Amino acid sequence: MKTYQSGTKETKKNFFKRHKYAIALIVSVLVVAAVIILSVVFTLPQKDASKSGIVVEPPNSNVTSDPVITMPMKGATVGMEYADNKLVKWETLDLWQWHPAVDFVGSGSVFAIMDGKVLDVEKTTIDGNVVTIEHDGGYVSIYKSLGNDIAVNKGDTVKSGDRIGSASSSMMSELNTGAHMHFELKKNGKYINPNTLLPLDSDK
Repeated sequence: MKTYQSGTKETKKNFFKRHKYAIALIVSVLVVAAVIILSVVFTLPQKDASKSGIVVEPPNSNVTSDPVITMPMKGATVGMEYADNKLVKWETLDLWQWHPAVDFVGSGSVFAIMDGKVLDVEKTTIDGNVVTIEHDGGYVSIYKSLGNDIAVNKGDTVKSGDRIGSASSSMMSELNTGAHMHFELKKNGKYINPNTLLPLDSDK
């Protein structure tokens, strides 16, 4: 029994000795083949997702939502409208000139039309009490003819709909209009018609 096992082991040893070069060759071929396959796999061009019809979006893309717009007054009527291409008569001054604003006639609170930062609070002789607010998108809203109860200060941050004051007759150049709020709107430093931003047609 021992002689048989010894003979079997000896046979295996002789087999590997006789074929060691062939085995080495086979192992080398397998290693080279594995290297070639791996190199091909890792150098394949990535499939273009746009060509496959799959749209890949960045995980944390910034989504910009439309700003919340609030009418600057509630229950007021529109008096003198915006006029930048024609002259209109300013009754108080008895002059014909352009009117870069919309007058909201009536008494009551005045509200910020959008989120923003108060750029300035002024008390003037011609325009009365004035609040200027800067908004995103290059917009600046200007509220003139306000009363003395101004509720904001320069540098304050306001939200759309926050109360900033009340309408009055403090604007000497429009004294004959009575209690009202003279509203101006600028974009990128230029006057624009507030009707482009506010739903004035539905408020009349």
